[in-house]
Amino acid sequence: MNVVVFEDRTVTRLGVVVAARPACDVTIGSHTLFELLGHLGPVRRIVRPHLARHLAALTGGRIAIWGGAVDAAPAPPASTQGAPTLLVNARLMPSRGHLVALRSIVEAGRRCVVRAGQDVAAALLHPAAAGHGADRAVLDAVIERGGDAIDGIDTVALPEHAAALTLLEQMHDVVSAHEAVLADSLALRIDGGGYAEIRPGLFVAEGATVADWVAVRRGPVVVDRGADVGPFVCLDGPAWIGPDARISPHAWLRAGAAIGRACRVGGEVEASVMEPFSNKPHDGYLGHSHIGSWTNLAAGTITGNLKVTYGPVRLHDLLPDGSRVTINTGRQFLGALVGDFVKSAVNTSLACGTRIGVAATVGGNPPESVPAFHNMLVGGPGGSRATAEQAATILERMMARRGLEMQRADRDLLAALAAPAGAA
Repeated sequence: MNVVVFEDRTVTRLGVVVAARPACDVTIGSHTLFELLGHLGPVRRIVRPHLARHLAALTGGRIAIWGGAVDAAPAPPASTQGAPTLLVNARLMPSRGHLVALRSIVEAGRRCVVRAGQDVAAALLHPAAAGHGADRAVLDAVIERGGDAIDGIDTVALPEHAAALTLLEQMHDVVSAHEAVLADSLALRIDGGGYAEIRPGLFVAEGATVADWVAVRRGPVVVDRGADVGPFVCLDGPAWIGPDARISPHAWLRAGAAIGRACRVGGEVEASVMEPFSNKPHDGYLGHSHIGSWTNLAAGTITGNLKVTYGPVRLHDLLPDGSRVTINTGRQFLGALVGDFVKSAVNTSLACGTRIGVAATVGGNPPESVPAFHNMLVGGPGGSRATAEQAATILERMMARRGLEMQRADRDLLAALAAPAGAA
């Protein structure tokens, strides 16, 4: 069984969350979609060009800059492989229920397509080994031209399958999806073995350290290998502490906290994801938010997650023509959506629904939307724009603190992200 996960043309709606990483590598619950699909077979990503170049440059070497593994294998040559292939939309919410549904499609073995509204959520193809046939043509088009070529699936007579698969539509969906799947995501980890329940509700992997005087008020709380939980920490499940993460003494991880690989965390975290290699080591509240990799939230950085009116949070964007669009998230609780490589100054206050682009530097009270590479701390009231080289210098210093060596591929990715729209 081959698995191909593809990004379609609407993936950019997920905004800052996916600007510097594939949608299938966004942590929701305690897994990414790429990780879950690995239960079905070797996975190949079909992603935007700047991300594809980054992955290709790291093949056989270091992990991707966002912390995910590189592809297990290159795309199978059309002339030599005829195994069934499962196509999966990279915007599929990574849940245990979806994994079960996909596995049932694979086990049934019948060609089919599953739609979420008008979008293709998944499809099972039987590509011919000889390099011809309708299914092979669709698969080759997706591999060669990207996920937009999935529209060609309409030319293939595939029966519709009625599985209920949910796709992420807007960037704030990552917060709702995380809340929905975290408990089942932890159950999947626990059921897979490798954790000892050292006290009721606290499941700890070998090599992890949990200090005395840690309070677990309710579970499940899963602590992965190499993690270190300091004394006087309060843990409310469901919560996940990823491999090699470090939780500072007196921290409070409330329900819904998911701390990625090698993060450093202190203060109060609730219903939020921190992607691998990020820091929030000091006091400050982080709630109902999603934080990218290699981000540093300085001491006293806090997020608002509830409006003073107690009403739903609305997001506002300016379109290229100057008009303003409003998105009602339907969420009463929504914090910040922070891209990869972002830095905050001490005592930064992020209002409900703040979105911060990749490699931006913020301080004080940032506006609702901060462009990528914008630096609020340099250049006077209007700030300035950082270069890719400046962002690379900071990233190289951060990576050294995690024992990782910066690669040319990392610099090239930052350069692509800093390039004018359409140039990447």
